[in-house]
Amino acid sequence: MTARKRITLGIWFVVSLFLDTAVLPRWNAFGLVPFVMLALSLSVTAMFSLQSGLVIGALGGLMEDLLCESMVGLTPALCLLAAAALHRVLMENQPKPLLLFLLFTALAFLVELLLASLSWLIGMRFAFGAAMVYGALPRAILTGLWTMAFMWLFKRVRKGQVDR
Repeated sequence: MTARKRITLGIWFVVSLFLDTAVLPRWNAFGLVPFVMLALSLSVTAMFSLQSGLVIGALGGLMEDLLCESMVGLTPALCLLAAAALHRVLMENQPKPLLLFLLFTALAFLVELLLASLSWLIGMRFAFGAAMVYGALPRAILTGLWTMAFMWLFKRVRKGQVDR
């Protein structure tokens, strides 16, 4: 990995962690907070390698859990599953940007669905359908948009790089 790529990933890792833990939970529109660290992990998996995406997802998810969550280990596990699923899909075909956005949104929605299901299983009571339609789906779309923005940024970082 080149120094330029490492520096860019390091900066965006810190920015994503800051956005997920400090900025977006306080300042958001209608309570919709995207998973920026999941978006970073998915975009790194799509643009660079599965290993880089897994490292970012595991470290970022663990740091977010230690700083903000009560269930330590759940966020990194879901980031790792989403990155592995994305890698598996991208190994078989190369989708167009719109389909890639829909894939990112679907993966983010599945992460939201798993989080809601696990929360319901441990005893939280809430309107599951309303939470999925009015909360999880818009957050998944925002996460997909963040992922596309990261991919656009990383495409500019990869410009001029020769693949082996």
